[in-house]
Amino acid sequence: MVAEKKEKRQDDLQADVIRLEGGTIQDVEAEVVDIHQGGANRINAESVDIQQGAAFVVNGESVVMQHSAAGLAQGKTIIIEDGSAAAVYGQDVRVSTSRVGLMASKNATLQNSRSVILLAGEVHGNVETVMDTRQAVLAGLISGMAVGLVLFVGGLLRHR
Repeated sequence: MVAEKKEKRQDDLQADVIRLEGGTIQDVEAEVVDIHQGGANRINAESVDIQQGAAFVVNGESVVMQHSAAGLAQGKTIIIEDGSAAAVYGQDVRVSTSRVGLMASKNATLQNSRSVILLAGEVHGNVETVMDTRQAVLAGLISGMAVGLVLFVGGLLRHR
């Protein structure tokens, strides 16, 4: 039940509780957001629960995604089950049978999941990753040196 509704634009919602069954919405700001088979561009809430849906940016204290996708999910606790995300940032991240591009977390628990880059203080479970923390730092250093070298040589050639 929506307690208070203030519309900024036709596709923007502000309320205490928002439940969306199907359909899409641009920007959502609420205490609790529950999306089932729907989508949103941006979500900012204390508690976010997305089932069979998608969101471009999700920001919440607690984020739970089941059979869903997100571009960026950030919060204190993030749980992704059978889903995917381009980037995840949180204190405690739990991922099960999912794929994540970049994951940064203090505590990461992964079960049968894949990550391209994993940056975590503690990792629990089995995960398949392309780069762990050390490899990501090394790749960053090498990339930085390569770009610096190209810019340096380019500067020398322009002065001639």
